[in-house]
Amino acid sequence: MRMGLRADVAVVGGGPCGALAAAVAARGAKVLLLERAPERRPVCAGIISLKALEELELPRRLVLSELRGAVFHGPDGIGVTLTAPEPKAVVVGRPALDRFLRERAAEAGVEVLWEAAVGWDGRELRTSGGERMIPEVLIGADGALSGVARWAGLPGPEEILVAFQAEVEAELERADHVELFLGREFAPGFFAWAVPAGNRVLVGLASTTGKKGIEYLRSLLRRHFPGARVLSLRAGLIPIGSPPRTSRGRVLLVGNAAAQTKPLSGGGIYFGAMAARIAGELAAAGRPADYEGAWRAILWREIHFGLRARKLFLSLSDAELKKLLGFLSRREIQEFLVTEGDFDRHSELLRALRGRPDLWPLGMELLRALGGLGRFLP
Repeated sequence: MRMGLRADVAVVGGGPCGALAAAVAARGAKVLLLERAPERRPVCAGIISLKALEELELPRRLVLSELRGAVFHGPDGIGVTLTAPEPKAVVVGRPALDRFLRERAAEAGVEVLWEAAVGWDGRELRTSGGERMIPEVLIGADGALSGVARWAGLPGPEEILVAFQAEVEAELERADHVELFLGREFAPGFFAWAVPAGNRVLVGLASTTGKKGIEYLRSLLRRHFPGARVLSLRAGLIPIGSPPRTSRGRVLLVGNAAAQTKPLSGGGIYFGAMAARIAGELAAAGRPADYEGAWRAILWREIHFGLRARKLFLSLSDAELKKLLGFLSRREIQEFLVTEGDFDRHSELLRALRGRPDLWPLGMELLRALGGLGRFLP
């Protein structure tokens, strides 16, 4: 084994969160970024808000489609369309996004190694290339089944959903809308999606059924995209619910390794990026102990809200989902959601609702239809 590498900060995992953490840390430290599968294509729809696109300083060339709304397909097949007057989000190509962020990290001075991290004993990090190093801080950005978390004795997420996604040659009826499929027939425990991605459509789902999810995806393709050519099919994991600890000593977890995802949608690019920036800054400053409190101060309230909302979602029957979509079809509700909805912070809707007493009667009507207020209390 060779001992030829030196690093103040080592980052394991070269996805968006790992690359961002490395680039930020490189402003004040010597950084190594380890990525074992640079051409890996993750299961990710690549949807981010316009705010995220700007904050992450991403070039428009990464954008495959702009999104102005969504079509919600209920268990009975009836669709409800929600449309904003202007784009609210974009679809970015994940392989291109990963390459761009790794290139930006390299330009910032990060040394990128196309090797896997294979072990860490609390002091020394070993790679599949036979290298070893002793970093001052180790950042794990290596996914839902994080090896870094395991080596550091850190707990995993509350749950892990198994996801499948196909890239197909097809067109959606509305190229600026994402289609969402709700109900146990489509994806037990979560939902299915069809996302316009340039001249392709990403059709996928996550569920609580494990490997059986592939059968739900095949059924969705047969039903809604008959005869469409499937160009690729991939599986992946979506962690939901950050564990009580995402750091220990000199080890910090970011992104999916820390389950920094939105519990209602599974999206993790923006939340993970926010935490990655914090991790990079604190790692470079030699203050890893401040990481836990720092990232939770800006993200935990939203994640906690999402977890409570997900618990309620899981309790709804298909019949109740139909009632919910019926309310969503009302003009007043649609105008409120389009005006007040925040793509990244779903809890903002509750704050906005407090200032709309004209909508309170509709809210009470929905509560009664879904079993009363007691069902929504913790």
